[in-house]
Amino acid sequence: MGEKNIRIGRLGWIPDVPSFRDYTVEHAELSDLISPVGLRKVDVSSLRLSADLRQWCSPVEDQKNLGSCTANAAAGIVEYFENRAFGNYLNASRLFIYKTTRTLGHWEGDSGAELRTTMGSLVLFGVPPEEYWPYTDADPDFDMEPGPFCYSFGGNYKAIKYFRHDPGNTSKEDILASVKKALASGIPSMFGFAVYGSITQAAESGKIPFPCKGERCVGGHAIVAIGYDDNMVIENTACEEKTEGALLIRNSWGESWGDEGYGWLPYKYISEELAMDFWSMLKQTWVDTGKFSVDS
Repeated sequence: MGEKNIRIGRLGWIPDVPSFRDYTVEHAELSDLISPVGLRKVDVSSLRLSADLRQWCSPVEDQKNLGSCTANAAAGIVEYFENRAFGNYLNASRLFIYKTTRTLGHWEGDSGAELRTTMGSLVLFGVPPEEYWPYTDADPDFDMEPGPFCYSFGGNYKAIKYFRHDPGNTSKEDILASVKKALASGIPSMFGFAVYGSITQAAESGKIPFPCKGERCVGGHAIVAIGYDDNMVIENTACEEKTEGALLIRNSWGESWGDEGYGWLPYKYISEELAMDFWSMLKQTWVDTGKFSVDS
């Protein structure tokens, strides 16, 4: 069995606790963004059985030997929106996002990061193109402080608003419904999930199985939900555990993992509280293009 079949890439997601200050689609402050998209009006029962936003995504990156999955997820979503809204290919500096996130969260070294803080740093500091702060996992280079010029792009991102799909006391059914409604409207989300050893079964297909009873958790990982399929069946070959329905996910372990860097995560991860911390972002200029709604 080759290395590809046994690899578990670097992780780095730190779960955060829901806060009453977190925005949701119901907050009045987001009305100008949410109303044109129609997220408050969509009935989940009327959604099509699948959605796939990959055609507007940038190439899948490899976080290599850094716990920068949260930064990779955020960069991938910004790149998606810029491409779909304007046809602009932005290669965002993942390393800049990872550094500013850790600075904002008072974390040192290769600590991993929270998704809320990741988006907060994106809005506060922006992100330069990759060419101005290239990615490296070399120590200590990955932890260097970016120069002043890299911070000059901040004004382009201050208008971004981010909101949570799983605030406290939200049912698992409502969380999944919220994520699916957003995806059907062209809005991806980033989230974290518990990684188990059986993820190695997904190395070729990208189909991450639900863990067997007693299986060991090896850490937490942040990825992007970029679609869904209600009929996707995934089996854990170690215990014949089968699930139906899955999120299409964009990973950050390079294009050699899964289906050219993409995979599937069963809905059951949400219902069993093994996937959480679901966040989406929007900006008025993206919404104003009219390209983000269930009918688009």
